[in-house]
Amino acid sequence: MKSVIVVDDDDDSRDALSDILEFKGINVLAKAINGYDAVEKFSKYAPDVVLMDMMMPKYDGFYGLEHIKNIDPNAKIIIITADQTEETRIKLKQMHHELVVLKPIDTDKLVKMINE
Repeated sequence: MKSVIVVDDDDDSRDALSDILEFKGINVLAKAINGYDAVEKFSKYAPDVVLMDMMMPKYDGFYGLEHIKNIDPNAKIIIITADQTEETRIKLKQMHHELVVLKPIDTDKLVKMINE
């Protein structure tokens, strides 16, 4: 069973996604509210996958992505975002990051990505 951390500043989104993943057989080790919290939880729990929202106050998904990759360059991080701006696409490309799922989330596709 794969283990994940769900990172989203919106309580309802974070809880709903966590519930769906648990139902689909994914072990949700922890939930985080921003990029900083994600780094802390990643260090503590060492999940197989981090599911990271991009747009969060104070410490966004870019912060989490960069700092988790500093801890473990091979960490599997799936960005979950509604942000389709050119700026975000360019920044993700510069960070050599391609695992992105757009909101609204296709949970079957997401579960497949987690398990691959």
